[in-house]
Amino acid sequence: MKTIRKPIRVAAVLSAMALFGACDSDNAPKEVQGWAPVYESELSDTEIKSGEPRTIVNGGKIYTLSSRLYQVENGAGIHVIDLSDPANPRKIAFITIDGAHEISIKGRYLYSNNYNDLVVVDISDIDDARLVKRMKNMFRFTDNALPPERGYFECVDPDKGTVVDWKKTTIYSPKCKY
Repeated sequence: MKTIRKPIRVAAVLSAMALFGACDSDNAPKEVQGWAPVYESELSDTEIKSGEPRTIVNGGKIYTLSSRLYQVENGAGIHVIDLSDPANPRKIAFITIDGAHEISIKGRYLYSNNYNDLVVVDISDIDDARLVKRMKNMFRFTDNALPPERGYFECVDPDKGTVVDWKKTTIYSPKCKY
C-alpha cells in the first residue's frame, strides 16, 4: 500500500511556531550559537553522475528492476546493487543526486527528486548515468522546516526559497527558538 504524504507548508509551520511561543525576541541574547537555514536558492545545481559504490548510511526507499536493486541514500543519491547472484549482492555504483528521497524507474530512465526538482536520469549505462531532463519546482521539500536541535535559530523566510538544510553558526539577536 502506498502512503501519500501531504506537504507541510512553511507558512503553516511558522504559524504554529508563533502560536506556541517560538518567537522570543524580548529575552533573546544579542549573540548566540544557533541554527541558520540553508535555502535551496543558495545551492548551485549539482552534477548528477555515477560514481564508486558507497556505504549505506541513511538508507531510504528501494526499487528493483531486473537483477538490480536501487536504494535511495536519503539526501544524497541512489545506491545500485547487482542481485544477479542473490546469495551475494554486490554494490556496483552510486548515482549522486543531492536532496534525493524518491525513486521510480521506467525503462532506462530513473526518476528522483533533486530537492524541489524532478530529475530524469538515463541509467542505460550505469557507469555513465546522465541527466536527461530537469523539471524545476515539481516538489515542495519541507523536511527541514525546523532545525535539527532545539535552541535559537534564524526564522525561516519563505521569500528566500525552501530550507534544505541547517548550519550551526553564530547568530545575532535571534527571534526564533524552539
